Amino acid sequence: MTMTIVRRTFVTLAASPVVSQASEAAPVCEGEYIVALGTARPAVSGKISGVPDSVLTAPLRVDVKECGRVLEFHGEGEPVIVIRDVADPARYDGTWGGDTIIDNELVHVVDAPVRIDVLAPDHITGQFFAPGSPESRTWELTLVDGRLPDFGDCNTSAAADAPTYDDRLTVDPVLRSEVIGIVADELGVPSDQTGRYISALRSVAKTRQSDEGVTEIQPGEPGCPVELTGVKTCRVFPPDTTTIVEVNVLLDAEGRLLPVTTEGSATGRVRVDAPEAATDFCSPNAAETEMPEAERRLRFKFLAVEEDGINDVQAGVLDARTDHFKKAHYAEGKTGGRQGRADAADEAYQAIGAPVTGLYRLP
Repeated sequence: MTMTIVRRTFVTLAASPVVSQASEAAPVCEGEYIVALGTARPAVSGKISGVPDSVLTAPLRVDVKECGRVLEFHGEGEPVIVIRDVADPARYDGTWGGDTIIDNELVHVVDAPVRIDVLAPDHITGQFFAPGSPESRTWELTLVDGRLPDFGDCNTSAAADAPTYDDRLTVDPVLRSEVIGIVADELGVPSDQTGRYISALRSVAKTRQSDEGVTEIQPGEPGCPVELTGVKTCRVFPPDTTTIVEVNVLLDAEGRLLPVTTEGSATGRVRVDAPEAATDFCSPNAAETEMPEAERRLRFKFLAVEEDGINDVQAGVLDARTDHFKKAHYAEGKTGGRQGRADAADEAYQAIGAPVTGLYRLP
């Protein structure tokens, strides 16, 4: 008995239910593939590792949907749709229907099984099964021109859990701008490049200490006019801004500053901001513009609490992967204002070894 899948190989349909988008995306590139078709007799019981004796090759487009839960294979006919196995994220299952030749007779198959295995983001294998046949049609897909799928809506649930505006304090914008300038001068970052290499949060989560609630003070005390004596107390609300500013930069293995971003992070975590081709391992140009990984994170924390006479800076070097401190130094500001902050930042930075060697720029 022989089986040959003909023109309507890629026909409908998956019987499995589509699951929610809450889980992580599958590491599958979407785009244009070359598919090699072969026959296995008997059908392979495990994972197909390749198709050594292909009888047909053809172009094929693969779309990745539902945050990596669904793969659609588009050939000459209707798409074949497969759903990811919950227990094995590298396995996809579905059904197909179409015309095939079994024992030299044309047979129309309905809802026959399809099994797909993702061996690598750009390498997919699988097999079609036909009822009553001991063999299977095997196929292997190799990426020709691809890209990472767009999973922009897949973190909706995470975003919904992010702190609301009421849960955060705004970082004093004037002080934040000043601090960025101090760090840029210390590290040798040109003023027109600070937004690319230096990250400073615009807001921070409230703590119990910063959100103690409304305080009542007596008339005549600082902040409450004496004219109110015998009438009422004054209500003092907690501030909605903070003068504690945290700045982060990322360094590669050679100490070069890497472009950074916090876009898409509900917590404001800084990461390398690589060009699209560099982060898209599915792109044919990815190897040409590959960015180095961040080895270390350099953090400055400026504590400008004027009413308490504090104008200090803490600098620290952390492992970029584990966030464990390697070195840290706390410098007390000798004077107030910008100059006091700049002097404290320089002392702390020099004490941790002044690790920055320059800027990383793509060729």
